Amino acid sequence: MNNERFEDLKDAYVLGALPEEERRSFEDYLAAHPERQAEIDELGAVAGLLAFSPQEQEPSPELRSRVMEVVEAEAEPRRVRGRSTFARVGDFLSVRSLALGAAALLVIGLLSWNVLLQGQVQDLQGQVADAQAQQSKTIELKGSWAEQGATAEVASMQGNEIVLVARNMPSVPEDRTCQIWVIKGDVPEPSGLFQPDGNGTATPITNSIKKADVIAVTVEPAGGSEQPTSDPVLLAEL
Repeated sequence: MNNERFEDLKDAYVLGALPEEERRSFEDYLAAHPERQAEIDELGAVAGLLAFSPQEQEPSPELRSRVMEVVEAEAEPRRVRGRSTFARVGDFLSVRSLALGAAALLVIGLLSWNVLLQGQVQDLQGQVADAQAQQSKTIELKGSWAEQGATAEVASMQGNEIVLVARNMPSVPEDRTCQIWVIKGDVPEPSGLFQPDGNGTATPITNSIKKADVIAVTVEPAGGSEQPTSDPVLLAEL
């Protein structure tokens, strides 16, 4: 894989839309060029920010089934005895024409699916660009996880939507989760849950941060807590 191919495939990779062989080739290239990982992390984080991930598409099962039934039925050798050579040649040509037609129909279906997928990738890119253009304010979070290399910020979007965007977060046990708190005075309000993801996460903050004093993140039991049970791993004073 070269740089041009990497550029062509990186969006589909973030969407999880690459076939297995191309995915392995892509990841081998990424391992050999770790300086490109930041691009993948950025795409993954913003895709999460949009809470938009195109559903994986497959060619229509009805189309695939119908085409394969025609191919298998018509391509099966016909055991015809006592017929003329010309009649058998005619049968062969008929079967061959039907098989080729069915194969062409299958190719058209696969090409249509590919065009649809490419359209979804372009739509995601457009929404990413729109989201970046709309972003008006960010607040960086500090704390022990930030000292370990994690980056986190609260992003204020148009329409009063607030999200916490995080990258390079440490993993937590399966029975634990990260919980966001909006703290006003001495009162912490549960404001969202997320599982850390090395590729980046974006989580809506469910409470308004207007008149809040602090935004914090703690590690809590799975399902979250009514009150913090641990010290913040990330926080920002407003």
